[in-house]
Amino acid sequence: MTGFETVLLRVAGTAASALVKSLLGRAPGAGLAADPVRPSPRWRRPPTELGEPEVRRLAGTLAARMSEATARIPDHERLAAVAAVGDAFAALGPLDAEALFAADLDPDTLAATLPPPPPGLGEPAESLYGRLVRLCCEHTVEYLTTLPGFAARADVELVRRTGHLARAVDRLGAAGDGTAYAFEERYAQYIAATHGRLQLFGLTLSRSRQDWPLDVAYISLAVSGAEQLLPGEPAAHRTQVRAEQALASADRVLLRGPAGSGKSTLVQWLALNAARQAEGPWAMYVPFVLRLRSFTASGDLPLPEDFLRAGGVPLSAPSGWVDDLMLSGRALVLVDGVDEVPQRLRTRTEAWLRSLIAAFPKARYVVTTRPSAVPEDWLAGLGFATHAMLPMDQRDIRAFVEHWHAAARAQGQEVDAYEASLLEAVSSRRDLARLATNPLMCALLCALNQDRRMQLPRARKELYDAALDMLLVRRDTEREICGVEGVYLTREEQIALLQRFAYWLIRNGQLEAGREEAVEMVGEWLNSMPQVAAQGGAEQVFTHLLIRSGLLLEPVPGSVVFVHRTFQDYLGAKAAVESRDFGVLVRNAHDDSWDDVVRMAVGHARPDERTRILRGLLKRADKVKGARNRLVLLAAACLEHAPELDPAVRTEIQSRTADLLPPRRFPQAEELATAGELVLDLLPGPSDLNEREAAVTVRTAALVGGPQALGLISRFRTDARPQVTVELADNWRRFRTADYVESVLAHAELTSTYVSVYTSEELAHLSLLPHARHVSLRDGHWLPDAVINRPELEGLTVHRDGQLTDLSPLTALQDLRYLGLYECPRIRDLAALSGLPLRSLSLSRIASGVSLAPLSTLHSLTGFTLDFKADITKLSDLPLPSALRSLALFKGARHVALDGLDRWPDLEALTISGERQARQLAAQQSVPTLELLQLNGMVVSPPMLVRHQELTDLTLLKCTLGSGLEPVLELPHLTRLVVSFSGGPVDLSPLAAKDGLIVEVYGPNHLLGTELFPPERLVYKG
Repeated sequence: MTGFETVLLRVAGTAASALVKSLLGRAPGAGLAADPVRPSPRWRRPPTELGEPEVRRLAGTLAARMSEATARIPDHERLAAVAAVGDAFAALGPLDAEALFAADLDPDTLAATLPPPPPGLGEPAESLYGRLVRLCCEHTVEYLTTLPGFAARADVELVRRTGHLARAVDRLGAAGDGTAYAFEERYAQYIAATHGRLQLFGLTLSRSRQDWPLDVAYISLAVSGAEQLLPGEPAAHRTQVRAEQALASADRVLLRGPAGSGKSTLVQWLALNAARQAEGPWAMYVPFVLRLRSFTASGDLPLPEDFLRAGGVPLSAPSGWVDDLMLSGRALVLVDGVDEVPQRLRTRTEAWLRSLIAAFPKARYVVTTRPSAVPEDWLAGLGFATHAMLPMDQRDIRAFVEHWHAAARAQGQEVDAYEASLLEAVSSRRDLARLATNPLMCALLCALNQDRRMQLPRARKELYDAALDMLLVRRDTEREICGVEGVYLTREEQIALLQRFAYWLIRNGQLEAGREEAVEMVGEWLNSMPQVAAQGGAEQVFTHLLIRSGLLLEPVPGSVVFVHRTFQDYLGAKAAVESRDFGVLVRNAHDDSWDDVVRMAVGHARPDERTRILRGLLKRADKVKGARNRLVLLAAACLEHAPELDPAVRTEIQSRTADLLPPRRFPQAEELATAGELVLDLLPGPSDLNEREAAVTVRTAALVGGPQALGLISRFRTDARPQVTVELADNWRRFRTADYVESVLAHAELTSTYVSVYTSEELAHLSLLPHARHVSLRDGHWLPDAVINRPELEGLTVHRDGQLTDLSPLTALQDLRYLGLYECPRIRDLAALSGLPLRSLSLSRIASGVSLAPLSTLHSLTGFTLDFKADITKLSDLPLPSALRSLALFKGARHVALDGLDRWPDLEALTISGERQARQLAAQQSVPTLELLQLNGMVVSPPMLVRHQELTDLTLLKCTLGSGLEPVLELPHLTRLVVSFSGGPVDLSPLAAKDGLIVEVYGPNHLLGTELFPPERLVYKG
């Protein structure tokens, strides 16, 4: 079959399937289930997509219908199978019309996208799992095709696919003889052949193969979910999703991850699936893999016409073939390794990407980098969604080990004992569990475990030493391979040459060298190694290193790289120490690309040399103010690599670190977390910290992550101080949910703290926290059963839910005292709130013009916040009880006049916004006796404050001072002043003499006179 015929049949099949979908969309349902199950309660509005709660309900109902067939399955096995089905669908993500169209409305195709039964299920439970998956898919298709908008959406899909068909036919006509499509088929075969096997970083063992089938060895890793960012915008809250799902959801993705986290393997997987035209979002794309390290030496980045040559593809494309794909939007451009470009050239890389996107905006782009190489919002202005590779959790590590051994088993190896031994080791040894949190280290452990016959080394340096011993000596020796290239090199001779090469790359800011240049350098180094030079010339010796060492790679002819940056840094650090280049190490320590080099140099060095390096870091920290904290933390991070060290140096580092620890402000937490798990060993327990320090300590540990961090946080689990419980309740998203619930939240004091729920997994575990009386739903959960079925719930907030319209489920919460609705723009009716026993209500950014009349029945209300344009113009229109004690009018309610403020004589706390309300407050004949006043977004005239003689708290939020703060001295009871994001200079010096007044500062401000305040009276909150 010609390429022309292949494409024509494929596109015609697509159009036919779209037509079938359209016809099905017009029917009441797909007709696949005789008695369809409703995936949500009847009192709820039918969801337009099925998330984890709906699918779990669906699976449970269908399992109950199979009671006779499952009667012989033990209850725990049956429940485990049902839970596994829910977990499988949760990993897949919400199911909507788009998901059905991607599966061509075929339940079998949809079921094929779900993972196999998890390990540990018995055979009957595995059978039940398979049947439930199939039934859930049938009922999902049945349900979604009944929705009112499905027929119209199917029509859109039909038009879209027909358009694709028309454009494809046009392109076929323009191509004439189908040469371009014939080449596309040939190119796809080449990519599938060259990307179908996974090389394990040179870990060739006596009992294993050099590479593995990617299909078997690949595992799906987690990345942080994120909204697109605008330049300079703070990072959005992260959720956790599978990498493939995150990449499929956006046309432009910046993927950040540390060394060895699996970025390049993911790029390889994307290229393979696109080339194979596998089912899913990559089926119609043509991949181009561009590894940036290949262009560092040449200095030129490729234009589309050069993509094949730049990627090392030995095929000649028809003229204009790549340009046509880029223009049509069928090109998938995979740009790997921004961090592998020297810092001085990263601006050039950004300009190259900008020009590509400007010329070819329809193409899909995936860019990878280490986190420290570029800011998180580096490409946000180009519409890139940013995702970060997350460390592997215990489930990922187990899956990696199982896949690794399954790949070995597929090659005929007997590895059952090795697999069981390693799984036991990584679950029981903390040091191994820490090392195994990225694919590189996990692969290394798998290889060493097999090579060392289940006797693993204990330390990180020992691990690398063992890896080099395996790669450079034992591999060939045990396989009786010797002198293949006509050269016999000992381990020391190979390391001597490799470390010099590694150090040359590091000093020159390169990750890649030309082969000719590398051979020339080897020739120079052989002058001091006559015993090696006698065996052959530089070319022969270099060829031996390239082919036999397992540490070097020639990705394209004429270029040489280390198989992984970690080996380059390790060997380069050894060369730096042996060359006594301690000054070079210190001078470059501010550069993030030298972090691992410096740390490993401390490990290689002798005790007196370690002292010299570490003292140098501390001296440089004193000279380079902008890098002070970073250099001190780097010195602290080096301590784990220094088993023997001058006690005075260790003490000085720990003393310097004490200036940073315990952390006292939340921004410090992010900086300290960059030092890694060493910080966890330095953080004190809760008994030694005040409330703020304890809260920031918990945040720091959470940002570091990992089992040791979880252990530290668990020490705070009984700390009932409010700021600490807030951090405990908010950071479970950074850990495996079940582990965090068991270790922390199940024991925490949550009766008065809001538990934030971001993911469906967290929502599913909410039932394990019966003592949580306050819940905060984030990012669109509607009003789920897991919340509505908690009659003891006292507080609920809903944030950023663009679908929520119906509040009637809240009537089931008869103990609800506190309710907040934030950024729910489709809420248009508050009638469901009538009669609720609310004491506090906050309404922010709901639909404009909503009537507040139903609030007249809230007789227990004492606190109210308004931040949207309601149907009132003045306070006298507010139907609130006379017992109101707290009223807040934020920016969205600045149009409301203060007429009628005197209706609430017991008002103690007031927030007003804007100049108009400020003037009205000053003009009031009589005002309530306020104890707390917050002024928002205005020019403040301090004399206006004097009349509020009972004030104890004053907050200036985004305000500018019209005159000095001297009148504040006339407020006898004022004990707290908050200055937050001020709009101009704030001179605090007049208040320095006011004993008992504490000033709290939030965000960036221009403050004067701070030197007059003792530390305990001037508190920076973040």
